Amino acid sequence: MFASQTVATLWSSIVQVAVMKWALATIQDICTPNQPNNYTCPNGQVFFTASIIWGAIGPARMFSPGSVYSSVMWFFLIGAILPVFTWLAARRWPKSSARYFMIPVMFGGIGLIPPAGVYNYLCWGIVGFAFQYYIRRKYFGWFKQYNYVTAAALDTGLILSTIVIFFTLQLTLQTPPQWYGNIDVSNTLDAMGKAVKSHVAPGEIFGPTEWH
Repeated sequence: MFASQTVATLWSSIVQVAVMKWALATIQDICTPNQPNNYTCPNGQVFFTASIIWGAIGPARMFSPGSVYSSVMWFFLIGAILPVFTWLAARRWPKSSARYFMIPVMFGGIGLIPPAGVYNYLCWGIVGFAFQYYIRRKYFGWFKQYNYVTAAALDTGLILSTIVIFFTLQLTLQTPPQWYGNIDVSNTLDAMGKAVKSHVAPGEIFGPTEWH
């Protein structure tokens, strides 16, 4: 298992860099908000925004006392205290649902918002509930022996289907199957860039005056 994971890690590193270089050089308008085939690079945009916040602007201007987002710092205290309450509740009521509440996992799980949205989390939640709760309780023998293999098979199936869809539909400019999963999720105001936005008028500023 270790050998296979090591080889796969090395090979995927080469393939991912090669695919990225090819995509940036050949796909028109890649990583722009209105790219025709939705190659908008959401993860890259989030990473770029984070680098601006923590690098160019600096956390002191964003989160120090008196800044716009200073209240966000309270969540460090909340994150440190909440696990104590869930631990005490699980000790007090060991057979209740309190033993399933894992605050670090819950907070860490929402760390992908953005770029992931409600649709992504709904799919993950359904699969997680089916395998980690229902199948684990009803068919524990199967779960213990085949759940890890099934997870790897699902990942492999996703990769293979992505490759097939890309070469047969997207690369040939064919219209993919139209259904809720790939149509309605893109017809929201956020996805179309039409959500309510605040515009700064000429002469006005955004944020504390010491920023300017």
